[in-house]
Amino acid sequence: MRNSIAIMLAICCLMLSASAGDYILHIFGNANLDDNIDEQDLTDLQNIIDGKDKQTELADADHNGKIDQLDIAQVERIINGTQTEITIIDSDNKTVTVKQPLERLVIYTHQCAEILQLLGVQDKVVGVRDTFAQQPNRFPEMSLDQNIGNGGEPDVEAVLKSKPDAILAYTFYPTEESLDAKLPPKVKVLRFDCECSGLGPNAMREKVKLLGILLGAREKANEYLEWHDRCLSLVEKRIGDITPDNRVKVYLESTPEGDKPLVSRTAIGTGHAAHKLVEMAGGVNIAAGHLPGYEDTPMEYGEIETEWVLSQNPEVIVGRAMGKGIRPYENENNSLLQKYVEDIKGLPGFDNISAVRSDRAYIITNDYAVTPNYPSALMLLAKWFYPDQFADLDPQAAHQEYANMMGLDFDVKKKGAFFYPEP
Repeated sequence: MRNSIAIMLAICCLMLSASAGDYILHIFGNANLDDNIDEQDLTDLQNIIDGKDKQTELADADHNGKIDQLDIAQVERIINGTQTEITIIDSDNKTVTVKQPLERLVIYTHQCAEILQLLGVQDKVVGVRDTFAQQPNRFPEMSLDQNIGNGGEPDVEAVLKSKPDAILAYTFYPTEESLDAKLPPKVKVLRFDCECSGLGPNAMREKVKLLGILLGAREKANEYLEWHDRCLSLVEKRIGDITPDNRVKVYLESTPEGDKPLVSRTAIGTGHAAHKLVEMAGGVNIAAGHLPGYEDTPMEYGEIETEWVLSQNPEVIVGRAMGKGIRPYENENNSLLQKYVEDIKGLPGFDNISAVRSDRAYIITNDYAVTPNYPSALMLLAKWFYPDQFADLDPQAAHQEYANMMGLDFDVKKKGAFFYPEP
């Protein structure tokens, strides 16, 4: 595939429960395996010490192999924010102990970079991958930080020159062989799900909460989580009231990667973040179950014939724009997105598709929809799919709240090109 990194980003996508609180915060000391570390964990730890309860996976707060009063002391420090080190399980299922506080970070992941801006700790970043320099509107401060090269062939010398306490990387990129193995033990690598992962609400909730604790920004994390849950609540119940038989049929694709885009498109199926968004917004993705799996992953992503799409006569078409030139915070106008819509409408025979006849072909950009901003994109899709039921929603206002939380001086209605057309 043409854009291998972009596709690998899609591999990590998860399908998770949408119920707030129904997840585990993977920090050692979370003895009762819930979504927080609090006084209840102190009670549960004492019960484990007294033999009243069984030891749980995360009960060993100081990670020394035994449960005792030292673990209670460590949990008390975590609750008070005075811990000198903390042990977590990252998205790569690796157990990592990091010193506290973290003061110097190197960043390979755009999603985590947005979270750092939401937490107001971007001043802790001392090195970024090369793509940050191309996005001054999205990353005003980090785009000026030390360039440590790309993740395909990490410049370990540049990384070490920035003297990081920790590196935030994807689960697969850069590889452990190319980065971790070449670092001194004191430099920790924390690996998190990729750009299009974590769109199950709880995966995003945990990531933000965990980073909020690691970086001493719990109030800012809670501010984002309140916005996140408020946006989702505006959609979830009303979607639940729409019966399966009355849900719109959606053809979901990505910027075409094949060499014959008039007859074969790059479609998106289950396991992909864009599919999850469509599903949460009440759409039925017609390509789900009809695509090949990508390599050895559960994600469906690949080529599908336009004739098959014609035979399904979708009511809505959604294209995910990404790749060369698609930088939604940097693009001055939506000409690239408008061209994408016109390309779809101009496909042979597509003038007979219900979605095209009713002018319901839409484009979202990856860096708008597949980020911690996804709740505002969810509102947009719901409004596109069910304009009568969601006439009161204002996705752009929600997006503006998000941009404000990131500390951006950026009017999302007047600048950038995030989707097309206007809802």
